[in-house]
Amino acid sequence: MDTPWRREPFRLFFPLGVVLGWVGIGHWLLYSTGITSSYSCLVHGLVQTQAFLMAFAVGFLMTALPRRTQTNPPSSVEMWIAATALVTITAATTAERWTVAEIGYVALLLLLLRFAVLRFLRRTSGRRPPAPFVLVPFAFLHGLAGAGLMLTWSTLGAPGEVVALARLFVEQGVFLCLVVGVGGLVLPLMAGAPPPPDLGSSPRERAKALAYGAAGALILTSLLMEHAGWLHVGPLLRAAVVAGGLGLGGGAWRPPARRGLHRRLVWLAVWLTPLGLAWSGIQPDYRVAALHVLFIGGFSLLAFGVATHVALSHLNLEREREGSPIAIGVMGAGILVAMLGRVTADWTATYFPHLGAAAAAWLVGSAAWLAFLGPRLLRTGR
Repeated sequence: MDTPWRREPFRLFFPLGVVLGWVGIGHWLLYSTGITSSYSCLVHGLVQTQAFLMAFAVGFLMTALPRRTQTNPPSSVEMWIAATALVTITAATTAERWTVAEIGYVALLLLLLRFAVLRFLRRTSGRRPPAPFVLVPFAFLHGLAGAGLMLTWSTLGAPGEVVALARLFVEQGVFLCLVVGVGGLVLPLMAGAPPPPDLGSSPRERAKALAYGAAGALILTSLLMEHAGWLHVGPLLRAAVVAGGLGLGGGAWRPPARRGLHRRLVWLAVWLTPLGLAWSGIQPDYRVAALHVLFIGGFSLLAFGVATHVALSHLNLEREREGSPIAIGVMGAGILVAMLGRVTADWTATYFPHLGAAAAAWLVGSAAWLAFLGPRLLRTGR
């Protein structure tokens, strides 16, 4: 039966993503307030990228791909497997059961890969994906490579350098490719432009596909360069590729012309993404702080901003979509304050209290978003 949950999977996965994000962010709040006595940067980073951000990616892709290709929505079994995998990743990572967590992550990636390939290649597909979606397979490549390295470390005792490369692939490679690739479709639509043409529909689109393929190869190369010790060149190369892909390919070189606070937050997040990368390349000594501009102001704010547009559009909330709901303002402010709190922590004598305050700001912002849209997303009656 074609239920609202299957037609619009974001109704399930966006709220689930917020809850999983609370686990990853709450890690720092619990430690800074003394409720827990230990912390793990690895746990925090992997929960946020392999669970929180992936839940938003699953919700978007499982909704957008069938609509773009005019094919069937995901089955109930596919949705249950995806949700179970996300919860398993979060629980196993929090318990530091790395092998279980990475097996769950691989299962999720393979499920998404199968889901996408069946819709792209099916003869009954009404449309093909746009050229920017060439980067989606690169995202899966980074994710599978990162998971494979993590499994090598957790099962065979590979050296710590393996984990460092795995984290580059999983925490940056996957979502840089998704942000640039999906941004090539989403950003023009948010600006009111018509959907981009199909892949291969003209010589121009074939050339664009080649350019996006080159961008994916450069992102991968830059990660390998950074791991090899090119701490300046690697991140700066990534920043240039991402800025070009989003600015030119996604049209973000100009601010949004249409109203709607979430559109301006997305535009800001688009440019915070390469800014964080560039800063980490210019000042490698402050790499971790700089990368939180990417992670919090870029990836996190993009996830909530795009999810807001998808939800308001599908729920026919035009007035809210073209306006500035208070909850969306609180969400944006909370995430940006969290970014500033985390970045400035490295220059203070109160490092962990700063991290706790940043976590609290993020939690308040995300809770406001969920309180505003959660009941509407979970209400499937027409």
